[in-house]
Amino acid sequence: MGIYLTFTAFGVFLLNEDSKVLAEQITYPDVDASADNVRKISGGTPSETLQKVLEQVKDYPELEVADSRLAKALSQISDISVQVNPSSKVIKWFLSQHDTQILERKVSQSSSDIQKFRNQVGLILAKFTVSEAGEEKDPSIKHAIDSVGEIDKSINIVAMRLREWYSLHFPILTELLEGHEEYTRVVNISGRKSNMTREKLLEAQLSESSITLIEDAVANLLGSDLSDADMSAIDTLSEVILNLYKQRRVLEAYVTTLMEEAAPNITSLVGPLVGARLLSLAGSLKELARKPSSTLQILGAEKALFRSLKTGTDPPKHGVIFQVPEIHSAPYWQRGKIARALAGKLSIAARIDAYSDVKVVGTLREQFEARLAEIQRQHPEAPPPKPPKPKQPSRPQRKQWQQGRGPPRGRQGDRQGGRQGGRRR
Repeated sequence: MGIYLTFTAFGVFLLNEDSKVLAEQITYPDVDASADNVRKISGGTPSETLQKVLEQVKDYPELEVADSRLAKALSQISDISVQVNPSSKVIKWFLSQHDTQILERKVSQSSSDIQKFRNQVGLILAKFTVSEAGEEKDPSIKHAIDSVGEIDKSINIVAMRLREWYSLHFPILTELLEGHEEYTRVVNISGRKSNMTREKLLEAQLSESSITLIEDAVANLLGSDLSDADMSAIDTLSEVILNLYKQRRVLEAYVTTLMEEAAPNITSLVGPLVGARLLSLAGSLKELARKPSSTLQILGAEKALFRSLKTGTDPPKHGVIFQVPEIHSAPYWQRGKIARALAGKLSIAARIDAYSDVKVVGTLREQFEARLAEIQRQHPEAPPPKPPKPKQPSRPQRKQWQQGRGPPRGRQGDRQGGRQGGRRR
């Protein structure tokens, strides 16, 4: 005799082979209890309603369910053998006739009451799902790292404007200071080049070599004088850039904290910022864990990948992970192999972070460093250049219509001709 178990918004039901109810626990009309029962079972955890029904099935050695989540919940509170059959005809028939049985057994008075009850339970479950999704760290990591990238773009645009503007007064300073932040600090602290004393340059946190070069360049009379209003505007612009740098550091520390909590293994391999960018590109940590290592290797280089598919050029060897020091500091002929090795370990780390709380920081890092040393030892010199690829034959262009002739007869022309012929008839 087959025994079947299922759950709905109205409770938990034990059925026989004829879809007749052998035992049940009804949660109607308590909306909160019904929503809690569905939420727990859907999450794979047993509810009080499920436990009460199980107390009545101790004599049955095996149950059949249609939902794997219900089977997971049963495995935590019972040793009964559970068989999962999503296409169970008994359970499907019971669910299709559920509303009719609820009315026949006087559990509910009307179909409108049933629909209203279901809507209320669904609304509670939706609110819980939204609040639960808001508690996950993935969206915060994505927004924070995207904000860092947008701040970097803003800094580059505004800093270039500051360089061009201040170059009217002190043109050689652009060549002496390549970093935007140190350039902006010097302009903000010193103002005019005549005020660039050693004390102010030390306050701007410059190195001794840079200070010496600037002191020698100050004596150069190149550059025009700017009015006090111009210098005030330049000073305001420099403060805006410094505030952007300050906000970037705050967000970077925030991303680091979140990544160490949500993905410690990824963080140990590629750092918090690169790991967060990978997570942002994938959409979430679980989406990142589902991707193969070959996808992680070129994640962020989609334009180059499609360009290679279209033009036949070599595909990209790395995407965002190029920012990892072990890759971008390596010789060009080693980068592809190092990126492949790192992507393999990164795929393992993402799956561990997504589906468990285990930390294998040292193990994965040591394995990657061992593979890195092996690549450097096996490929110390650049390989010989590859011969150029033969050009692919271009598609023949359509012949232009000859003057005085109509378009070639084709599908559309035939269709139009047929319609016109129909009119003639």
